Amino acid sequence: MADLATQYPSSPSFESINFKTVTPTQVTGTMSGKVRRIGMGVSYYTWEVKYPNLSRIEAGTVKGYLAQALGPQFSFEIVLPKLSTSALGVQTSSVPRTSATVAIGSTSCTLTNCGNTQNVLAAGDFFKFANHTKVYMCVAPCTSNSGGTATLFFSGPLLTAVPSSTNLTITAVPFTAILSAPEQEFDIGYGGISSMSVSMRETF
Repeated sequence: MADLATQYPSSPSFESINFKTVTPTQVTGTMSGKVRRIGMGVSYYTWEVKYPNLSRIEAGTVKGYLAQALGPQFSFEIVLPKLSTSALGVQTSSVPRTSATVAIGSTSCTLTNCGNTQNVLAAGDFFKFANHTKVYMCVAPCTSNSGGTATLFFSGPLLTAVPSSTNLTITAVPFTAILSAPEQEFDIGYGGISSMSVSMRETF
């Protein structure tokens, strides 16, 4: 659960988003060219949202919200345009849920209540388990059979076990985030027109 009760403002809207997946890995090499890689077992996301030129009132909406976050101290939820919505658009009114307990470290699970022969998620789509603050990415097309069951493969591994019958959020997926730096810069030009970009990272 995020520290701030309200979501990051959706208006004014972003001009662009520079999104990155960060996978901490220790890489060492030898003079012979051999390379040893040790992964930390988790990935997280960082992004920078860029705004078009904003009026003083529009910029104030963003500045006022960021002031509450106190730099990276308090987390908040943000719905990212396009990225928080499936590439498939609106698929089914059913809410997919896990069919059994999914253990820590898993990278796949079986879903029920997906609707009959439905495209549930596309590769690259983001989703969230109801008991997680971490957002995961679907890595292969997820399609249900005639019984409404589907197998979901995702980037992981799971940080926390997922109980059976846990719902998935696949529409307007909220990322839990903090600001990447303790300072925030605003450029104010002639007539009070502001330009700004805000750097954030996922936290869980």
